[in-house]
Amino acid sequence: MKNLKLFVAFSFILLGSFTVSAQDFGVVNVEEVLSNFSEKTNADAQLEALVQKHQAEIKKQQDALLAIEKDVQTKTDGKSQAEIQAMMPELESKQQDYMTKQQALVNYQQAASKELAEKENALLKPIEDKVKASINKVAAAKGLKYVMEKSILLYANGTDITADVKKDLGIK
Repeated sequence: MKNLKLFVAFSFILLGSFTVSAQDFGVVNVEEVLSNFSEKTNADAQLEALVQKHQAEIKKQQDALLAIEKDVQTKTDGKSQAEIQAMMPELESKQQDYMTKQQALVNYQQAASKELAEKENALLKPIEDKVKASINKVAAAKGLKYVMEKSILLYANGTDITADVKKDLGIK
């Protein structure tokens, strides 16, 4: 019994040293900060323009493939096996053209995806760094030890620093 009391007392002492008070804990709604940040809005517009450009080119290349399919279909519809056999050099040429254009489309899609990822990183990394620096600055000024993203918490009893971060970044 004496050991149990000692264990309980020791547990309270140990656990008490690991507790976090509400004054040490802050929350920030990063999505709200970013949704009003002009640099993020500009970056999103640039990325959307790039996506639209690539989608237009991909559609153009897909339409070219469909045109080849329709051409072959039109030329072979209602033809006998002998007539199709006579057209074989032309059909093989179309098949080769189709395969070449299909590979070009795959290559373009891969290059577009890579370009988009690189552009996104180039545009958003500096914005992310600014927001993190602002959160660190505000948290330090308020004496907070921990700051969590507000949207992932079910309950938060900490200091909400979203408005202060927006103010620090010049967001209204």
